[in-house]
Amino acid sequence: MLNPYTQAWQNGQSNSNSQNGRPSIFGALPYPTPDGATPTFFSFRFTSFNPNVLNCVILGPQSRPHFRIVTDTPLPGVSVLQNSNGQNVALVQWHRHPEIEIRGVVNRQRTSAALTLSRDQTSRSMTVNRTTMTFVPRQDNFIWIYDGDSQTDILGRISRAQDSIHLELTGEAIHTGLLESAVMAAFLLQCGRNID
Repeated sequence: MLNPYTQAWQNGQSNSNSQNGRPSIFGALPYPTPDGATPTFFSFRFTSFNPNVLNCVILGPQSRPHFRIVTDTPLPGVSVLQNSNGQNVALVQWHRHPEIEIRGVVNRQRTSAALTLSRDQTSRSMTVNRTTMTFVPRQDNFIWIYDGDSQTDILGRISRAQDSIHLELTGEAIHTGLLESAVMAAFLLQCGRNID
């Protein structure tokens, strides 16, 4: 069986026509906006890998530190998402069947239940605040985040460069309280560990 999340972006290389080492997607997909304009994305960059994404800093708009992920400190086998004030926002316990908890949003449960793989194994979904985020990898080296199963209402996208991961979200996604959950989903989809 093909799992679209295990082999995504194998070589980490991007399109030579891209800017900032990231592939261009202009014209690649239709955008369901009233005036046909591209949605405005707010960028969150996972960087300063130590030695990988399991220990990193997440820079928000204007390159300000917004979150950080620490693993095995202070608890072995646990990755913690902390906000800019150092408060724990979410955690993943790396058991045989990993578990996730996002404070006030997702009760502790298996990561495979929180980030459900579709029957045809072509997408994953997470429901937060009555919104279902559907994560769909595409040929353009992005994992697109849609509102529900429609694959028309875009909430964001995830891409990977050699030394960073980029999560871009619309203002609507942030306003409806999806930021921390989208950060954790991007982390789980890109951490290289089995989440099922």
